[in-house]
Amino acid sequence: MSRRANRIRAQIAATVTPLAPPGAMFVCQTRDVSQVGCFLDTATPLEPGSRVGIVVFDRGRGSPVEVTGEVTRVLSGAHPGLGIRLLEAPDDWAVMIAQLAREAGPHDKPGKRLRVLVVGDERRQRGALALYVTSGWDVRFATDLEGTVEALRGVVLDAVIAEHDSNDDRWPPVMDEARRIQPGARRIVRGVKNGPAPEGPLVHRFVERDAGLDALLDALTAERL
Repeated sequence: MSRRANRIRAQIAATVTPLAPPGAMFVCQTRDVSQVGCFLDTATPLEPGSRVGIVVFDRGRGSPVEVTGEVTRVLSGAHPGLGIRLLEAPDDWAVMIAQLAREAGPHDKPGKRLRVLVVGDERRQRGALALYVTSGWDVRFATDLEGTVEALRGVVLDAVIAEHDSNDDRWPPVMDEARRIQPGARRIVRGVKNGPAPEGPLVHRFVERDAGLDALLDALTAERL
């Protein structure tokens, strides 16, 4: 993103898909936006020059906006993120930025965002995507145990959420690796209760799939067992 561009601080949910080189989709929020780019508030590591597809939701018009961009800036440390230069931004993006500019006012420094790893097969990820997009969290996804271990070793996480039903034999090894590699992360299983609910010490909380975002947020922030 050009440092000379007129940037507007705006927190907009974004679904990001690495295109070149290809990678796993993740969900985050923008920190600021402009006519030529945006800055993504995320700890997901991408190399400068990587190309990404980004989908944001224009709240003013009630429709999604799809753009393609290139990573031009990478920040690590306490406030990590990715600067993105857009490649041929569509008219929809320009309209959204113009509206945000009219609405812009004083903003406080953004607070810490929860960093969450969601583990589940692609079908479960698609089913839960709307929930995680609206969460405002920095969300990474993994589909199997190997991808889970790789993600656990990448960044410090606040929580690991297994999108599996209670009787699914895939969540115990996921939670075991989470406890071993990142013992400080909250461990949550979210799904249908088929039999006894998962419980400590391997799992901090089980959340019913239909309980909604409030129940999941409560599970992330409640006192630890």
